Amino acid sequence: MSTTERPDSWAITSPRSDRVKRIAALSGRSARRKQGRFRVEGPQAVRSLLQHSAPLVRELYVTADGASAHPDILELADAHAIRPRDVDPSILRAMTRGEEDGAAASMAAPQGVLAVADLPSPSLRAVLDALPDGPVTALVLHGIQDPGNAGTLIRAADASGARVVLATTGTVDLYSPKVVRSATGSLFHLPVIAGIAPEELAPALHGAGISVLATSGYADHDLFATELPARAAWVMGNEAHGLPQEVLDAADLAVRIPLAGDAESLNVAIAATVCLFETLRRR
Repeated sequence: MSTTERPDSWAITSPRSDRVKRIAALSGRSARRKQGRFRVEGPQAVRSLLQHSAPLVRELYVTADGASAHPDILELADAHAIRPRDVDPSILRAMTRGEEDGAAASMAAPQGVLAVADLPSPSLRAVLDALPDGPVTALVLHGIQDPGNAGTLIRAADASGARVVLATTGTVDLYSPKVVRSATGSLFHLPVIAGIAPEELAPALHGAGISVLATSGYADHDLFATELPARAAWVMGNEAHGLPQEVLDAADLAVRIPLAGDAESLNVAIAATVCLFETLRRR
């Protein structure tokens, strides 16, 4: 049996078909850029994609068990005139194989649901101009390298009511499968803009009336005892090296998170969560 299917073929019967290989290749950054698409795995992420960004969806794959366990996803797809393809679990597993930005991708079936979506390309200026007047929180990922941390940071921003997530050049690809899985749907709940040149970040934020806030264990100001601006962007740095000195120097305010025990520091995702929810608590 041929492993090649016509582009308009509806049934997918071979895990070695061209379509399956194309979707599996989305584990890698180069394929995502070339195709202009990314992969969304699992019911929670796909559900959020359909609820908040349905126009991005290009393909939807569901196993029999996935359809039975998550009928609401089929209803959402129908509401947006998206026709899901019924596939065998072996096909779905094959779609998640490949090299994930230099590491072996997960071999587990994505709980019976998988989508392929267009990479969004929001404009930084347009997103900042659309922010409401009054209090606003933003989160900036500056050189974050771990996909799990990046996804958790996006999720924390969403949970704390942040309006936008920004990422500078040198940050992990926010549309890699590991980041998408870690964000568990939050990637589609608020604008996420990547590839921002570090030197353009502060001017853009200041132009929107947003102050740049940074964290450092050596900062003079205690997070819990310092007045925070109503419109603030928390900038979180690389896991190993933190924020560069030039970013700390350019920040409108740098604070430290007081540690009561013997731990030397906090994981960047935990530190960001503390800062984001302290901002929320003040409001």
